[in-house]
Amino acid sequence: MSKKVLITGIGGQDGYFLSKLLLDRGYDIHGVLRARSSSGIGSIANLSSGEQACFTLHEGNVVSRDFIDELIRFGQFDEVYHLAAQSSVARSIQHPRETIENNVLGLTNIATAIRDKSPKTKLLFTGSSEMFGNLTEGAQSEITASQPQSPYGLTKEMGFHLVSSYRRHYGLWAATAILFNHESEFRGDAFVTSKIVQSVVQFEADSATTLSLGNIHVQRDWGYAGDYMEGLVAMMDQDVPDDFVFATGQLHSVKDFVEIAFHHIGVDLDWSGDRLEEVARNREGGATLVRIDERFYRPGDIAGTCGNANKAREKLGWAPKTSLDETIAKMIHHERAKRSSET
Repeated sequence: MSKKVLITGIGGQDGYFLSKLLLDRGYDIHGVLRARSSSGIGSIANLSSGEQACFTLHEGNVVSRDFIDELIRFGQFDEVYHLAAQSSVARSIQHPRETIENNVLGLTNIATAIRDKSPKTKLLFTGSSEMFGNLTEGAQSEITASQPQSPYGLTKEMGFHLVSSYRRHYGLWAATAILFNHESEFRGDAFVTSKIVQSVVQFEADSATTLSLGNIHVQRDWGYAGDYMEGLVAMMDQDVPDDFVFATGQLHSVKDFVEIAFHHIGVDLDWSGDRLEEVARNREGGATLVRIDERFYRPGDIAGTCGNANKAREKLGWAPKTSLDETIAKMIHHERAKRSSET
C-alpha cells in the first residue's frame, strides 16, 4: 500500500523536486497551496499533465488553525513535509510580523495537529542555515550555536527548537533538515540568484542591460535543490528521527555567481573600483554590465555561511552531486526556454 504524504508549500522550487521523487515512489501526494493567484500552482506547473493529475491540492493557509486541524484529522498522512514559509530574508526584515506568523505559527499549527489528531504521522521541517548567523570558524553543523541575524533566521531557529521539543515531550517522529542555500531553475523571482540569471539572459538579447546589486562580497554555500530534496527523503526513511545539515561545504561570493553566470553566455568580466564604486565591464569592451547600488544593501547581512554535512554523509549516505557551475547552467537554460516560449 502506497504512503499518503502531505507537502506544504508544494508550489515552491523544493516542492517540485520533492514531488518528483515521491511520485517515482508511487506515493499518494497531497499538497497545500495558498489560494490561487497569478502564479497558479507554482513550480509544479512544470510537471507533466499526467504527473499533475496524481496530486490532490488543498487551498489554504498554514496559519489557519482550523484549516490545518481539519486537513490533518481527515488526511491521517503517513508523512508531512513542511516546506511552507516566508523564505525571503529581505522581506523578513521589512515584514517581521508576517514572517513570524507564517513560519512559527504555521509550524506550531501543523505539529500540534499531528500530536492531537494523527500522532503516528512523521513530520519533517525544513530549517535554514540562516539560524546560525555569520560563519566564525570551521563549518556550521547540527551542533553549531544559533546566532540568527534576521527575523527569518530567528523563525528557523525557533522552528528547530519547537520540533525538538515536540519530539522530546510528545514522542512524535519529528525532525529538521537544516538546508543551506540551494538554487534551481525553479527559484523564485525575489531571490538575488534569479535576478542575476534573468539579467544575464536579458543581456543576450539586449546588450544595454545593466545589473544592479548590493553587497557582492557576501559568501554563501550554494547547492542544488534537487540534491537536497533527496536528502529529505532519506531522512524520512529513517526509523528514528534526527536532524541533519545539507550543504556542499564550499563558499562562493555573489561576485563569483555573477562571473560564472556571465561566463556561461561567453562574457568575461573586468572589475574595477571599490565598494559602491565597484563596476564590471565586458572584457572585450563595452558599457558597464554590473554596478553596485546602495539600495540593495541589507543591514546586518550575514557575511558568510558554510555547512558541514558529514553527519548526512555518514548516516544517510547523502552527498551533493551538482556543482554551482552546473546549477547556474540549468538556471540559464530554463530562463532562455521560458523567454522563448513567451515570444
